[in-house]
Amino acid sequence: MLRAKRKSSSARAAGKEIRSGCRLCNNLRPRGHASSSYNADSSATRVKADLTLCIDALQLSVSECQYCKLLRQSLQAFVGGEWPRIRAPLCVDIVEGSPIKMSVQESSGKTTVVELYAPSDQRPPWPALGNARSIPISSGSDESFEFARKCIQNCIASPAHGACQKSSPSTLPTRLIDVQAMDETLRLVELKGRKSVDYITLSYCWGAGSAVTTTKANLRDMRTMINWDTLPVLFQNAVTITRRLNVRYLWIDGLCIIQDDKHDWEAESSRMSDIYEASYVTIAADTCEDNTRPCLVQRPKRLRLEHQNTRGKAFTLKARKVSNHHEAPEEDLAFRAQGPLRLRAWALQESVLSPRILHYTETELTFECRSTYRCECNPSPSRKATTPGLLPNLLSTKHHAKIFRTWHRIVAQYSLRTLTVASDKLPAISGIAKKVQTATGSAYLGGLWNDNLVTDLLWASAPHLESPHLARRLYGYRAPSFSWASVDTHIQPFEDSEDETAELSPHVSITRTSCTVSGCNPLGEVTDGFLELRGPVAEATLVAPERYKFEYHLVIAGSGTAVAVSPDSLLVPDSVEDDDPGSPHGTVRRGREGESYSPFKARVWCLSVAGHSHGCISGLVLTKSSRVPGAYERIGHFTCGNDWLVGAKKRKIKIV
Repeated sequence: MLRAKRKSSSARAAGKEIRSGCRLCNNLRPRGHASSSYNADSSATRVKADLTLCIDALQLSVSECQYCKLLRQSLQAFVGGEWPRIRAPLCVDIVEGSPIKMSVQESSGKTTVVELYAPSDQRPPWPALGNARSIPISSGSDESFEFARKCIQNCIASPAHGACQKSSPSTLPTRLIDVQAMDETLRLVELKGRKSVDYITLSYCWGAGSAVTTTKANLRDMRTMINWDTLPVLFQNAVTITRRLNVRYLWIDGLCIIQDDKHDWEAESSRMSDIYEASYVTIAADTCEDNTRPCLVQRPKRLRLEHQNTRGKAFTLKARKVSNHHEAPEEDLAFRAQGPLRLRAWALQESVLSPRILHYTETELTFECRSTYRCECNPSPSRKATTPGLLPNLLSTKHHAKIFRTWHRIVAQYSLRTLTVASDKLPAISGIAKKVQTATGSAYLGGLWNDNLVTDLLWASAPHLESPHLARRLYGYRAPSFSWASVDTHIQPFEDSEDETAELSPHVSITRTSCTVSGCNPLGEVTDGFLELRGPVAEATLVAPERYKFEYHLVIAGSGTAVAVSPDSLLVPDSVEDDDPGSPHGTVRRGREGESYSPFKARVWCLSVAGHSHGCISGLVLTKSSRVPGAYERIGHFTCGNDWLVGAKKRKIKIV
């Protein structure tokens, strides 16, 4: 355990300090500060204060204020040598009767959160400071495994956890890893004919390194024995956890799916919703960048701090690094990506579909199921919204519009995540899509829903949140251009109002749709798709200005007004044969890898998709397709006033 040097301070000086109060930290008390707020919803009023402190000011204050010194000592121990160079503000959250939390963003962009508290067996030196429970120093400790077992057993046995139980017998995964032998013997098994067994699933980051996988060549050997020494350390940890939880079987995608068998991969990936939904618990290796990193680790050491109260009595306080765990994905909020695993696309549906999850984080073990949430620092069950509880709560509603709105929020978060294989874009979310389809009965069109198509078409690319500035076009075909799955950038679905009087007014009528899948997963990878509709279309000029890069805008002859465009990606001039040889401008397309921005003017078509109650319209910017003669492809999105497309004429159009 780390120990901060104790520096003596007299009771007289401390008494003077408490009477005057530190102008910077308010003596770490929530009352009497400009940011103080009072929780009136609780039977017992709890005061809180959120302080934003300058690091330089804190450094100057430590010689005068023992409370500022506690903040500095706590952060310095866990931020390390970068401490003097931090220019971001320090955020201090003080809630009466709770540990004090400090957070600061390091130069790498990572946010470090440190908790200052009094040990649970000691009275705090000042009333506003709270106690905290001790956390085991290792995630592989007996105490941590006992915490995990109690959480799972309580979930399975409690009548209040009805949503967490299997609604009906489920089909087992084709293959499982049998870990029963307590030596290092493992093997792949196929439990044909068995109706139900308990098994654990692993959610993890593959990473770029090569690891042992099951292939057509070694499948027979894997059924006989899986060599322990060939397994990456994370897989070994998963086996250990499975055994310590007294479960015989484990499912890891890299070992239980034949990786070089396309048919087997498609069949098993199409069953992801069933595999994770029926699991006993999912091990989430939240902080492991790849399978060579362990999840059973020693946790950051705690810091001991010596402190004297106003009467000169000595106290020992503690500080520790903590996780910003459980930023609740409530129905009206998007999921928040945190840590390596939370940036992996496949992991989103794995966490949404699982009935129970054990999160192995850097600082503690946390548990969530469809009903409650627990963590080692506070093992009492909390009724906060949980990731596994999102879909059961949502799909119980008969309001399909609400389901589609939540799908939009899931897709927005999903688009922030990364894939090792680009073609997995639709398969990696097909498990959630299957649940939405079951609840709504709607046809699925490569990421869009037939019963919500007008709204679904109005997604916009948000590449200003990406690096590089604008996403490049994919090398191969992945989805129709009207689908968000056709781009690799953060997308923002159109958010319609929940107020029924403010609904969109469609300007288009859908006449025909089609989407061709490549394999046995009806919600997975697609090879072709189109959308035929009738709606107002106007020819316009798309301008990529020389002076203001990426400020694309539209001009319609005679309108006198330019309208901004949200491009789907980098746009570049094209040479598709035009049906109007007299046009002064060429065509345009989405950019490809290696291409860069250049100024141009191009001929495009603006399709008015829907009108808003506040007097605007939203639509798509289209260009001639180089792939399908006579068809169009989407290249952007626009919003304008009702009068801008007055001259638009209704026509039938095909988008591919």
